[in-house]
Amino acid sequence: MADIVSERYALSLYEVAAGEGKEKAYLDELTEVCEVFVREPDFLKVLQTPSIALEDKQSVLKSVFEGRIEPFLLNFLMLITEKGRVGLIRNMCQAYKEHYYFENGIVEVHAVTAKPLSDALTEKLKTKMSAVTGKQVVLVTSVDESLIGGIVVKLGNEQFDTSLRTRLSEIAARLTNTIA
Repeated sequence: MADIVSERYALSLYEVAAGEGKEKAYLDELTEVCEVFVREPDFLKVLQTPSIALEDKQSVLKSVFEGRIEPFLLNFLMLITEKGRVGLIRNMCQAYKEHYYFENGIVEVHAVTAKPLSDALTEKLKTKMSAVTGKQVVLVTSVDESLIGGIVVKLGNEQFDTSLRTRLSEIAARLTNTIA
């Protein structure tokens, strides 16, 4: 149920943003708001505490975000706080981003490598993935030294694993099956 609720709130917010022609600005600001809640989990707990008056919660929201985010987004935060849904803010942010990406032909690709990718390799991978998907690519990179070498690319529910760790595991499994 949380996913449905989050999606409905996110879609409503997206429709308002689209009406104002500020879909990207709302995405950026909503992402920043979510990052604040991740960095300061106690802030989110305060907004979820039933014993704290709604007026106090809204006052805190205004003091933190007023003038820094779109007025409607601030009103949105106050509304979801009032409705007891502020705990779903990260799900709402994710749903908003997914809707924005869908509407704008963007796909998020995650690449995990043993060492950081150079700028040239990052661009080459973005270009290749854009050609494969036919969409604009947002590339999210991370490092996992346990891969030893190679790359793991995640695109939606698909994963392409060409890491040395996986290849060595496959060879070890074949050798074990041959000996057994």
